[in-house]
Amino acid sequence: MKHQKPGFYVVVVGLCLLVYAHMSVAHANKISAGAEIFIKTLATTTQNTFLNKNLAPSVHKEKFRKIMVGHFDLKGVGKWVIGRYWRKSSDNERIKYLHVFENFIVENYAKRFKNYTKAEFKIIKTEIRGNSIFVSSAINASESDPVNIVWRVNYKDGEYKIIDFLIEGVSWARTQRSEFASVIRNNGGKVSALIIALNKKITYLQSQK
Repeated sequence: MKHQKPGFYVVVVGLCLLVYAHMSVAHANKISAGAEIFIKTLATTTQNTFLNKNLAPSVHKEKFRKIMVGHFDLKGVGKWVIGRYWRKSSDNERIKYLHVFENFIVENYAKRFKNYTKAEFKIIKTEIRGNSIFVSSAINASESDPVNIVWRVNYKDGEYKIIDFLIEGVSWARTQRSEFASVIRNNGGKVSALIIALNKKITYLQSQK
């Protein structure tokens, strides 16, 4: 039986690598396109939901909560922003913290996002870096300069979730991480202190009209 020349195997391996590379590029393009649709859907849903100025505050917040839960990985972000303190916290503290974290995000951002409902939303570009897809967008309201927002999206188990967004280069998740870590450090490393602080902040936000 004749042995195949080494060159034959080189050609076969080369062809396999080309096919794999082509498949990888096609898969990446599909993931990127899906992330764009996901963000566009978020913008459209937000605009359509909050264009009604007659929504009662309680209804507005619950609709916003539904949008956040459906599009953001609140549990994953909540764990990340307290870093090593998550590992040191008890199961009970984790449950309480994630609950108050969601309430804090809803109270803190519901009114802010409402300001963008009459603005033009445009996708600028999408790129994959590491395990995340970064969707760059611009929100242009007629009475102000465009606001540049980059959405960091993860794709896992067939589902897209936002894990961060950067407004004019400032990361939401990193800002929360810095603020939360400061509260915990200044209170003896206790997550319970952060929970108390967040509940106080929520009460304050609810008092504002």
